[in-house]
Amino acid sequence: MNIPVRYFVLLLVLVATPVLTWQTVYRPTNLAVENVASEIRTRTKQLSNFSEVNAQYRQMQHAIDQLAIASNVAISKIPAQHKAEQWLGEASIAAEKSGLTVRSVTITGKRTDSDLGVLPVNMEVNGSFAGVYALLQRFERMERIIPISRLDIRKGKGATVDATLVLHLLFAEEGGSK
Repeated sequence: MNIPVRYFVLLLVLVATPVLTWQTVYRPTNLAVENVASEIRTRTKQLSNFSEVNAQYRQMQHAIDQLAIASNVAISKIPAQHKAEQWLGEASIAAEKSGLTVRSVTITGKRTDSDLGVLPVNMEVNGSFAGVYALLQRFERMERIIPISRLDIRKGKGATVDATLVLHLLFAEEGGSK
């Protein structure tokens, strides 16, 4: 049985043609289809979270709006001038109404933080702890923002306490925010 070489070559070509076609055409096409299907699944999953993301965005926008309103209220409570003498009188009256004795009130210099001027005030009072607490509440209810940077409370004689408050009177500098 003598089979010529050309039959082997023909057989090889007939077998190799479908294999090479699958290798060069169908396999890359199948990979591309798989990649597109994977991308579609990923984007569909992202779209399923879209309503949740929108709800979070609306909540954040509401929080930003509330923050802007609070900032405007805070800025409105910062006077254009420090008016320290007027405030010191109000603070002394508030301390007396709280049942405290004002031992000393001193202004310790002026400094500028960005658009705001800061006037540190050192206030020492004596009385009951409830009186100190009432004074802090009175400061909180005042029309201007009064940050308390330091509060030291020491036990005094009997049922009294000695309190030292370092308050900052904020005011708008010339050409500043207000």
